[in-house]
Amino acid sequence: MRILIRKKIFWLTPVLILSAGLISCGGEKKEGIGNEISDLQQVSFVKKSHKWFYLSQDGFSEVDLPSHAPQVLEQPWTEAIRIASAASLPMELAGSGDYQAYALVNRLGMLAFSGGEIKLFTDASYFSSLTADSLVFSDGQPVFYLYKSSFFNSSGSEPDGGGERPFLLDFNSRSGLFYPLVSYQNLGMDTSEEIIGFFWNGESWTCASKRRREQQIEFKYFIWKPLVSLTDLNPALLSTDSFIFKSATEDDYKKISMPLLFSSAPENLKSLIASIPSEFSFYVAWRDGSGSSPTNYYQAGVGSSTLNAKGLSRTESGYDVIVFADGTTYLRTADNGNISAFRLPLLQAGYSYGEVALAGDYLIVAWEENNFYKTKRSGFIQIDLTEVVKKIEG
Repeated sequence: MRILIRKKIFWLTPVLILSAGLISCGGEKKEGIGNEISDLQQVSFVKKSHKWFYLSQDGFSEVDLPSHAPQVLEQPWTEAIRIASAASLPMELAGSGDYQAYALVNRLGMLAFSGGEIKLFTDASYFSSLTADSLVFSDGQPVFYLYKSSFFNSSGSEPDGGGERPFLLDFNSRSGLFYPLVSYQNLGMDTSEEIIGFFWNGESWTCASKRRREQQIEFKYFIWKPLVSLTDLNPALLSTDSFIFKSATEDDYKKISMPLLFSSAPENLKSLIASIPSEFSFYVAWRDGSGSSPTNYYQAGVGSSTLNAKGLSRTESGYDVIVFADGTTYLRTADNGNISAFRLPLLQAGYSYGEVALAGDYLIVAWEENNFYKTKRSGFIQIDLTEVVKKIEG
């Protein structure tokens, strides 16, 4: 038996609002979706439901449209100022922290969100020369890693003064400061090695590293786990004896980092986008609310193009959401379980949406202007979901 889900699909951009229809979980249209032009009174709703922001070396500023942000020189994505990763506070800690969501800004710092309030914290000693990526949580604290792209960044990996080379950093939301947790030296790695990725499952870290030997690049995979809580670590006092190490293979790393078939996705994710036909191809990076690394899922479909999406489960604090790169958004409200689909404001050619996070009733979605592997302007949009839900259910 098919379950019908009531969907209201509309644009947050002015004038055009698509009428509601019933869509089955199998993607079959039951009543059809119209293209009626709405009453212009809805423009006022549109204007107050979202705000645009752009990023720069000086921080972030509000702008009326991404295309009106100041021009910047394009750079490889590893070197550009952009939101590299975003996440919401783990569900068991929802409402207990100073901030409800964070966005890691490469070459700049950390954006912290509390409802509609936004603050930026920076530290040039960590962000100025290295690439920041992969925001996760350990004991409720935001943790991320630093690395150098040897292909795009010719500067040395060693810190100024020859001190410890940081791998994992912790952001303390109360002090607004960044602290090194684990260094390359702590893991017994030398200066020729570079960690290029990790997966944190809440208990252990599975890492991939590389180093160049003569004309070849060697890859290494390993799993490590601290003997005490990660956020209690002091890299100045640590040695390899402070960790449990286990070697891993390339297959081990692929099993946890490569996308899984969408058929194996959790039910709350599958039901959220059940109306998407099986012929549609997409990747979804899904955060389950635990604070660990996101899990990737893939639906092969039959099309030649594949669209990327970011999503997260925040059922206990009100919403589950998925945002595709073109702005197509699926939202489930926890109080009634209703699933709604809508489109974020349409971006110009060359722009796309990216990382997502939820801070209370506010949805934060990163945007970028891309040219192949290079990034130009970047920023984020902040959406007041109470206004969106009010319109949907009104």
